[in-house]
Amino acid sequence: MAEERDPFEHTRMSLGEHLRELRTRLFRSVIAVVVAFCVAFYFYDPIFDVVAKPMNDVLAEVDLEQRNKYEALLLEERKTAPDTPRTKYFLLDDAADNRLLPELTVSQRMTLVGVGDGFSVVMRICIIAALVLSMPIVLWQVWQFIAAGLYPNERRAVLKFFPITVGLFVSGVLFGYYVMCPFGFKFMVTVFAPEKVTYIASVAPYLDWLQAVTLALGLMFQLPVLIYVLVRIGLIARSTLVKFRPYFILVAFIVGGILTPPDPITQFLAAGPMILLYELGLLWTWFLPKPKSYTGSAS
Repeated sequence: MAEERDPFEHTRMSLGEHLRELRTRLFRSVIAVVVAFCVAFYFYDPIFDVVAKPMNDVLAEVDLEQRNKYEALLLEERKTAPDTPRTKYFLLDDAADNRLLPELTVSQRMTLVGVGDGFSVVMRICIIAALVLSMPIVLWQVWQFIAAGLYPNERRAVLKFFPITVGLFVSGVLFGYYVMCPFGFKFMVTVFAPEKVTYIASVAPYLDWLQAVTLALGLMFQLPVLIYVLVRIGLIARSTLVKFRPYFILVAFIVGGILTPPDPITQFLAAGPMILLYELGLLWTWFLPKPKSYTGSAS
């Protein structure tokens, strides 16, 4: 009987060769990150504008709501007291200038509290931007290193799932940036009326919250892939996941309440996508071949 051909014959390396290959891949990845960091540092100002946009939009929206509120209040008061001065609520008597007194609205700019906060924020933004910009090169280097140790069918599986995984992660990050964060920030800014509490939108805590929410949602959007893989390798049956659906809905709302401010809108915005992703994972696994002992019903 002919000897079975070694599928790794053309890529087999000694330990020393593996270490040299790893060193080369790491060196190229580090160079890519350093170059991306320099580019991000040069453009850190417009990058910060993009990062700060959700909070700046919320501050502008709250200020507009306050101005409309006091314009209507002043108009109502002047019906009974025509001499009511505009400066009771606004900075100037000029009706064309609608700037409110500072104690009646929120600041239109975020704040740096510590002496070194400005530099640390710039470095943090540049590092995150550098990781994002260099990610294609870094992932390619990682893939080149691990692909040599995979069977052809394993390589095909990775190449099949990789675009889906990246797409879902990016979708989760964008959902957090454009939907979750604006609603969450709006709640936090208005939980106390501006007339009662002076809200200081500090940059560092804002970045912490923005990063945590977008990263958490990016990972959460991997749920369909996780469900598919677990069912595909036989670690869990699809019928079990179908039966677990009511409990997952409860878990989704609990997790949504933990990740978001305690208001029902943002909690639903977090739990809703989790439930939809769970259903998407179940739908995806429906197309897998059913084992002979499969007894699950259609969902």
